[in-house]
Amino acid sequence: MKQFLALLFCAVCFLTAHNFIANAQAQDVDLELVLAMDASGSISEHEYMLQLNGTADAFLDSNIQAAITSGPRGRIAVAIVLWSDAAFPKANSGWHILDDEPSIIAFSNLVRTFNLTADNKMGANGGGTGIGAGVAEAIRLIRENQIQGERLVVDVSGDGIETDFWFTRKTIMMPDAKLLAQINNVTVNGLPIITRDHPNLDQYYRENVIFGPGSFIEKATSFDDFARAIRRKLFREIAQPIG
Repeated sequence: MKQFLALLFCAVCFLTAHNFIANAQAQDVDLELVLAMDASGSISEHEYMLQLNGTADAFLDSNIQAAITSGPRGRIAVAIVLWSDAAFPKANSGWHILDDEPSIIAFSNLVRTFNLTADNKMGANGGGTGIGAGVAEAIRLIRENQIQGERLVVDVSGDGIETDFWFTRKTIMMPDAKLLAQINNVTVNGLPIITRDHPNLDQYYRENVIFGPGSFIEKATSFDDFARAIRRKLFREIAQPIG
């Protein structure tokens, strides 16, 4: 009986240690990526759905799925942040580990309905364009998770320049958000969506938003072009850099 109990104890210890190691390894990823999407007052419900569906479809692309599992660890971690007015609360999806087709499809399904109400309407949004506050929230998610990523990236998409209203509470603007990115070794990339109101938004993003070694922009010429731009951008961000 004592011998049986000893063997049972050893088996339990082995399984516990094995599960601990597996869980620890599951938090070790090639890339931590935050998709920071614009949900400010300039975004209509139709434009919001174009962002969601374009991003969800991108994760179903076979080239992107291959890129997700092609790194040394074979997995990435992804989260969504919705930003709007700097004074508004930010919605986030929490972190999701993508390491095979089922996990990627599950995340794609989550993106497609993210922040929608029960009747498939856009959730709370509005106000000004608080890009810096959105980037700061994305960096906070990276800092506070239990994931160890080889690369840390925030992917900002939006259709306008940052606004700073004197009557709103003091908040983080892009110059300070860039300092946070530098301190935390985070790269900030941009996906400016060109509209009639901001025909040169790509130049603004290049000069004021993106940050870090290898940072880049991928311009969407309109909201209808978002799906193409996010697919191209995600592949470039996820694919393992050479050299």
